Amino acid sequence: MFYPVEVSEEMKVLKKFSFSFFYVVALSVINVFHYRLENFLFKLTGENFVLYLIYALFISFSVLLLIKVLPSKKNLELSLVLLTMGSVFFFLVTRTPFLAKLGILEFFLLGILMSVENKKSKSVFPFILLVGTAFLIEWIHNLSFGSRFYYLDAWLNSLTGLSAYIATFLLI
Repeated sequence: MFYPVEVSEEMKVLKKFSFSFFYVVALSVINVFHYRLENFLFKLTGENFVLYLIYALFISFSVLLLIKVLPSKKNLELSLVLLTMGSVFFFLVTRTPFLAKLGILEFFLLGILMSVENKKSKSVFPFILLVGTAFLIEWIHNLSFGSRFYYLDAWLNSLTGLSAYIATFLLI
């Protein structure tokens, strides 16, 4: 006889954000090899090409967002878009090492992914996962590179992911 098994709320959340969890695991593994990845990319293409690619992704996303928000003539949405994208560009310009810019790109993509997965139902879980991932990545850096845990990098990664989350929420 078949008895239907009731799925708990935790399992529903895990299933809903399964792609985000996969991305977080991949991000954790990639962060162990960040320095090797940086050397590989620079030898393959040169530093400027990779940086220009990262800048082009942010600029194209920002232009798409402005094209969507400008016709609506809602000042609140426009100011939120300008604040969000301005903060991301500020993070990109002020962070000098390439790996910091790569981290900004990684968390920006995570914020986009979480916003898309959380579009139908509103949940606080993506924010918890985003902040938890930022601290996890800093902890991995602490273990793998022999550097110190720097809470401001975790905060910066969290803000970048949140900015992408808000921008994608407005864009979609």
